[in-house]
Parts: sequence; structure tokens; C-alpha cells
Amino acid sequence: MAVFRQRLREIGYVDGNNIELEERYVEGDLQRLNEAAHELVRGKVDLVVASALSASLAARRATDTIPIVMVHAGDPVGTGLVASLARPGGNVTGSANLFLGGKVIESMHELLPGATRFAVLCNSSHPAYTLYLASAVEAARQFGIALVVATVTRADEFAQAFATIRNARPHGLLLATDPLVGAHRSDVIELAAGMRLPLCSDNAADPRAGGLLSVGPLFSEHYVMAAAYVDKILKGARPAELPVEQPTRFEVVVNLKTAKSLGIVVPQSMLVRATEVVQ
Repeated sequence: MAVFRQRLREIGYVDGNNIELEERYVEGDLQRLNEAAHELVRGKVDLVVASALSASLAARRATDTIPIVMVHAGDPVGTGLVASLARPGGNVTGSANLFLGGKVIESMHELLPGATRFAVLCNSSHPAYTLYLASAVEAARQFGIALVVATVTRADEFAQAFATIRNARPHGLLLATDPLVGAHRSDVIELAAGMRLPLCSDNAADPRAGGLLSVGPLFSEHYVMAAAYVDKILKGARPAELPVEQPTRFEVVVNLKTAKSLGIVVPQSMLVRATEVVQ
């Protein structure tokens, strides 16, 4: 949000001056998304900016007339948010995410070439779950790695998912970050630390908080894109005719402190690629 607000200011929109921003945050509780979206629509906002796929879908369920700018939404075509990336065709446009489960598996294999079994923690109710997992499964197959999938759909299911991971005794943990899983980041990192598991994901917030590695899009770029969409729509552009964009910049974040505690030597090739090294 800080990046989004800053970019809005740079192009001439100042909150409380010539634009008013109303934020709704559901703290990872997906059940509250529909309620928050309908609340904003009842307030007759001029435009909705929705972070991630679940929020974008909730906004679309709440209105088919108010413009919606989705931010890093996974599989917007497959879930029906837009007709195509080139011509969205409705009241939704914005930025789409990429599925990098396979890329994370590849990076974990680079770090742990002898590993043969990884656990994956993900929200199976997330609309893009199938595509993300398919990407990870294909990469794991190529490297001869078995995957144990632990799924959650609600906050009260994390205990069972953690038990599944413990029983599997994997060599590493792959985290598919979404709002629900992200809201429990500290618990997941505590689990990984307790099991001495390398934790890798597609979100830089994880290694910054104590995980080992992330390989993913530069999320802040999506919010710069979102500000540009807001500007165009407020100036009269129709979402139906604004192509959906995808990220062009990516980041690799490595936590060397965590690597050292786990006895892992990070290859120089990975350090050279890293955009950020947490000491």
C-alpha cells in the first residue's frame, strides 16, 4: 500500500485532497472478503483495487459495473475474472501473477541436490491452487523429488497440516503463499525452524522473516501498475479495453543467517542471482 500511495502521489493523486482511499483488510479471513467487498460497493466507491485473486473475485461478485483493478491475481482467465489478458471484456483489469511453484522447486534442488522429498503447504480452496501445484509437481518429477501436500482452507486446519508435514519428515518445505497462508507466516516459520527444515516460497516476506529462500515476482511492481490503471480509469478508460499486465521484474531473496543455522552452503551461483541477501 505504501508503494501504491506513493505512485498515486507521483502522478497527481493525494489522499484526502483530490482522492479518498478507503481500505479494508480481512487479516487472512477469506470468509470476510465478500462482506468487505459488498460494504465498499454499498458505499458507492468509484473504483475498487483488490489485492490477490480471492479479493478480486469477491469484488467481482459484489459488482459488475464498478471498475475493479486486480493486483497480482493468479489465473484471472481460468477463474472467469477476464475473458482474456489482451481484452478483459468486463469491469475487471489489472495485473496477473505467474505460477512459480516449479521455479521454487528448481531452486530448492539447487540448494539441496540430495533431497528426495519436499512438503508443500498451500490453501486448496484458492482458485489458482491447481495451477500452482501442477507447476510444482512437474518440476519435482523432473528432479525425482516426491511431494507431500498439506492443505488448509481455514485457520483451524493449520494444526492438522503441520502434523502432516511432521509425519512426512521432508527435506524441505515449499510454501504457496496466499492471504490465508501469509496470515500464518510466523507459525509456519516457527514450524520450519523447529524441524530444521529449509523453507522456500515465492514471496520475499518469508526469507525476510526467517525462512531460507524466495523466488518470485517483485510484488511492489504490481502496485505501481495498479496506480497506473487507477489513473487511466479515472480519466475515462474502460477496464474492458485495458490489457492485463504481468510482472517483468523478479527477485531472489536468500537468508544467509537461516542457511548457516541449517548447515546449508548457498551456492555462489545463487548468491550472484540474489537481489537481496539477509545477513
